[in-house]
Amino acid sequence: MTQPFEENQTDTPSSPRLERLRLLALLGGPLLALVLIWIDPPADMPPAAWQVVALTAWMAVWWVAEPVPIAVTALLPVALLPLLGTNTISEAAAPYANPLIFLFLGGFLLAEAIQRWGLHRRIAMLVLRGCGHRPHQLVAGFMMATAGLSMWVSNTATAALMVPIGVSVLRLLERRGGVGASRHMTLTLLLGIALAANIGGMGTLIGTPPNALLAGFMADNYGIEIGFAEWMLFALPPALLLLAMSWWLLTRVVYPLPREPIPGVASLLEEQARDLGRITAPERRVTVIFLLVALAWVTRPLLQNLLPNVELTDAGIAVIAAIMLFVVPARLKEGRFLLDWNSARNLPWGVLLLVGGGLSLGTAIESSGLAAMVAQGLSAFGEWPVWSLVAMTVVVVMLMSHVTSNTATAAAILPLTASLTVSLGASPLLLTIPVAMAASCAFMLPVATPPNAVVFASGKLTVLDMMRAGAIISLVAILTILLFLHALAMPVLGFGWAG
Repeated sequence: MTQPFEENQTDTPSSPRLERLRLLALLGGPLLALVLIWIDPPADMPPAAWQVVALTAWMAVWWVAEPVPIAVTALLPVALLPLLGTNTISEAAAPYANPLIFLFLGGFLLAEAIQRWGLHRRIAMLVLRGCGHRPHQLVAGFMMATAGLSMWVSNTATAALMVPIGVSVLRLLERRGGVGASRHMTLTLLLGIALAANIGGMGTLIGTPPNALLAGFMADNYGIEIGFAEWMLFALPPALLLLAMSWWLLTRVVYPLPREPIPGVASLLEEQARDLGRITAPERRVTVIFLLVALAWVTRPLLQNLLPNVELTDAGIAVIAAIMLFVVPARLKEGRFLLDWNSARNLPWGVLLLVGGGLSLGTAIESSGLAAMVAQGLSAFGEWPVWSLVAMTVVVVMLMSHVTSNTATAAAILPLTASLTVSLGASPLLLTIPVAMAASCAFMLPVATPPNAVVFASGKLTVLDMMRAGAIISLVAILTILLFLHALAMPVLGFGWAG
């Protein structure tokens, strides 16, 4: 999962220049919207569509410069669409209660329980202890543990957990010298954590908001249902391939590592594992609930066939799991449960608003006719080969995700790409799936994602170090998305290049 599931926000010190920029954006966003509303819309564009253009411009300015929290920006549709007469209050507010919001809420609560009882640390140490003691094996272990956790837990929290473990290993290697003390070892280990935290979220529907945003938008506007199992079936393989390729490129090409064993690593990991102690009863109970929920998500199509009269949904399963966490005791004699409401207050509630705002904006873009107008204007791209159209979309989204929230990027781009492909006689999934996947591939800048920022904050690498690795792996990501869109997404979801 990305910052708390994946907002591209980082807590960095503000410079006077940045503060002036934010003040300018604070005033410039609404001023731009007023100017657009005041002038006449282009020929043939419905007034409602032009009003949505004005709202989108306002939200884009605030999402990029962040003069207010991006979750606050996400409330603008429900505040302004009724005033503009574009949508009723019910139409504007309904997407904030989309079933995908409750899927995210259940996922957040499950992740909070995993973190509250330290289960994520135990999982990470279990993977690391079995990864081997050579430099490239150690990097592989860190990347596998990070990616695995990021599928279910916030990628920010995952990076924040794994970086201190990685730094402690690097300090040991520096004290002992030898093959593990090289700068390449430092760069591959830390960059591997950042890459894996971003890539891991691609694999599950709750791993990052753009995934759920795509599923919600398709269900609301095109009646296309994408379930948890379906998403994993076509998204997990490319995520695993990209993870493996990232590891190989880091350790063999970009910053090559030696193959000699590193002395002392095994004892360090054993020591950290002993510090965790024996697994506790609350950890076991959270593990059972987690495994049951994951199994129910993956096997839901089969369960639905066995129980045809029961409406079984991914969101419903997530909420059932969330309720269980509040009623299953952790320490009964103390009156403690696996979760309490004080713990739930730590949830990234703003992300739920962000996803809801993205869905509300997307619905307005679609219903106002704006998406169709833009698709008509982009019809010239229909003469391009389809693979090149997909590649262009992936590149644009990846670049945008480096400078603004990946959820905001997906919210703005999904309706346009869906309408474009429909106007060309193809499935709306043809370009929207690449949009969702590419939004997670912001690898090149420290400010692009929270995991990048967490790793950069260690002070052990430079921006150029990150850009050098990120640029190469971004090219691999483009090819991977293109390959698996054709090989897996199309067969699983039943669409092709021509519709």
